[in-house]
Amino acid sequence: MTAETSGADGAQTFHASRAKRYDDTIRRVIPGYEALHSMTAALLAQATAGQGRILLVGTGTGAELAALAPAQAGWSFAACDPSAGMLAVAEERAQALGVAERVQFFPCTLDAVPTDAGPFVAATCLLVLHFLPDDGSKLALLRAVADRLPPGAPFIFADMYEDPQTPRFAHLRAAWVAWQRTMGIPDAEIAKGVAHVDRDIHFVSETRLASLLDEAGFTPAERFFGGFLFGGYLCHRRG
Repeated sequence: MTAETSGADGAQTFHASRAKRYDDTIRRVIPGYEALHSMTAALLAQATAGQGRILLVGTGTGAELAALAPAQAGWSFAACDPSAGMLAVAEERAQALGVAERVQFFPCTLDAVPTDAGPFVAATCLLVLHFLPDDGSKLALLRAVADRLPPGAPFIFADMYEDPQTPRFAHLRAAWVAWQRTMGIPDAEIAKGVAHVDRDIHFVSETRLASLLDEAGFTPAERFFGGFLFGGYLCHRRG
């Protein structure tokens, strides 16, 4: 998954070997990565009865697509990501899974996705929102998602969250770093990842997340997934 910004690797070539390294690393870096995606599939199946068109915001190399598309034959998808290279990997993955005919790919940010790409019964935005600063950018993306959904439609998102100024943040950050060592990630790679988080992730507290969701037009979120500084949430488009 990439940030919904023009600077999020969109102009770079994302080769297959690099994509494999990305996929291998993210599964070891994010606790419960596979579970997050399978739980997302289960929640959406329950909410949509396995039918309808789903909007995937920041689909990256297609991990969520690989989890969702085989789960329900009645789903189709509009998948957008500003990184054309990563989206090409997602398209190859869809071809390999035999689901490409149910997916429309858009190498762009959500605001550039054609309005006739829907209608949608649900949307996901996994590991994207935390790349955006809380200067109106987070709210703009949430509003853009809400604008694409009918009242009552489910929206599932996952992000890094917490208030960086609290002892809880420091404790969870240290525990997450230690956990990565148990996953066999070399210290040099951990340090690089932590530097990336410190540089590129814009943390907000759950209280602030709730405020942003409310302002964007969503119901209060229910957290269904958690691991250190990562959380997964389900909310609905308010009527």
